[in-house]
Amino acid sequence: MRKMHYLDVSLELSQRSDQEVTHIYLKKNVLQAVRQLFGEEGAKSTIDILKFDPATLRFILRCSSYDYVRLRAALTFATKYEGHTCVYIVHRVSPNLLSFIADSRTYEH
Repeated sequence: MRKMHYLDVSLELSQRSDQEVTHIYLKKNVLQAVRQLFGEEGAKSTIDILKFDPATLRFILRCSSYDYVRLRAALTFATKYEGHTCVYIVHRVSPNLLSFIADSRTYEH
């Protein structure tokens, strides 16, 4: 069984257009960013969107631990989403999806 990494990411667009952001276009854009930086070998990465909130443009990505560094680099250098200037902000990363449920900074005993 492959080890996985989970990323809590948000997309910030410089100008909010009438174009709807969907998880399908979002995944296409993330894979395109990986392909642009690492070529066809990078495009073989297994990347899934587990959860997407269209109101806040925040989503959970899953990738294998092997592809994590490529994905993180591609998100850092990505500057376009469907022709609009954008920035991907990685809020949290974990090899355990359950760690996104609780936050030790806000947990009250």
